[in-house]
Amino acid sequence: MDVANVFVSLGVEDHAAGCDWWSTVLGRRPDRRPMPSCCEWDLTDRVLFQVLDNPKKGAVDTVSLRLPDLESEIERLRAVGIAVGEPQAVPGFATLRIATLADPDSNTLNLLGGE
Repeated sequence: MDVANVFVSLGVEDHAAGCDWWSTVLGRRPDRRPMPSCCEWDLTDRVLFQVLDNPKKGAVDTVSLRLPDLESEIERLRAVGIAVGEPQAVPGFATLRIATLADPDSNTLNLLGGE
């Protein structure tokens, strides 16, 4: 199997609010809106993240992002009013820590930092 892209899709009740919230978290507007019910970001060359006007119908409800600077991202998010939990050590890993937050639809976002 030769995979060209991986799509991570998250369903939300209020599409406009969901796109705005995720734009704030990701620090930029969507890269494209391929259809009215989808806003989409290129997270890497092969990983695309979508917010869909499709609440809980086949979409995931947890997104985990490993970041090069967890502390700076937590600080940035808190500065714009997004509540982020305190980072916790992940058992079994030397330095990996996780901070958890939720979008307006109670989907979980895990922010990871370390190894």
